[in-house]
Formats: sequence, C-alpha cells, structure tokens
Amino acid sequence: MPGQPDIPTRTFFERLFGLSPKSVAESHKELRFTRTRQASQFFILTAFLLMLGVASFVALFASWGPNDVDFHFYAWFCLLPLIPSYFTLRLAIHCVRHAYILLTPMGVEVFPFFKPEKNLQIIFWQEVHSFDITEALLTLHSSPEKTSGTVLTLKPLATAQISLLQKAIKARTSSN
Repeated sequence: MPGQPDIPTRTFFERLFGLSPKSVAESHKELRFTRTRQASQFFILTAFLLMLGVASFVALFASWGPNDVDFHFYAWFCLLPLIPSYFTLRLAIHCVRHAYILLTPMGVEVFPFFKPEKNLQIIFWQEVHSFDITEALLTLHSSPEKTSGTVLTLKPLATAQISLLQKAIKARTSSN
C-alpha cells in the first residue's frame, strides 16, 4: 500500500536457518574455500540425532501404543534429540556458507570458526615469499629461509578443494 514502509518479507526457513543471501562487492575477484569437510560431519550428526528421535518415538509407539498413559508422558522425551539436531544443522549450514580461506587480489584472508569478524587475519601477497601445501597443512612462508610465516590447517577443506587451492596460490605467487 502507498504510504506504508516497505517491510522485507522472509520465509519461514530463512528466519529459522538464516538462509538470506549475502552480497559481496566483487565476488568475481575472489576464490572462496569453505569448511565442507566439517559441514559433512555436522550433517551426519544431524541425521543421526534426527534418526535417534524418530527411532525412539517408533519404539515407544510399538511397545505401548497411542492410547497408553505412559506413551503420552514419555513421547515428549523423543523430541529431546531434535534440540541438538537443530544446532548441528545450523553449524553445518554455517560451515557451508561461510569462507574459511578467501583468496583476493589483496592477499589471503583467513576466517576462524569463532568470531570471524573480530579475529580475521589477512596475509598480503607481498608478505608471501613461498608456500608449502601438504594434505593437512598450508604454510605461507614470509622469508626465503622459511623460518617465519603462517601455518593453516586444511582439515576443514574437502580433498578436492586442496588441489584447487594449491593451483590458485601457485598462480598468484608466481606472478609476484
């Protein structure tokens, strides 16, 4: 209606799981590596907790039936695994949506799991002399002697992403 403020409408799932899209200024200039390996573990834990709740409800229903007084009292306990499953699902979605390592024209941005907006670390490309990537670690050396630098774990990344990360860093450091 004219004259009324435009109130953004969000769907139920957007409010429940925080699925609103986030805008990035120049997304075509960055490579984003997310915590997909951690997310898959949280998704598996979510599925396990949901199955635990459903299985306990089915077991109660099969042993007592819907008209038993004890069934009505103990059926609420079947909802208890749904509480941690909600939080593990939120964690999994957070791991998939938010970056862990971000390669930009300015440098490498590392986002920690807790309070990423406060504890963000930026390593400029001018500071990176060389790098080493193993299956578990990314080491960005800031001296030719390889005595100082930054060590990042690659355990949160999927194995397919590690080779892409290696190619991207190699291309960027060779152009410096």
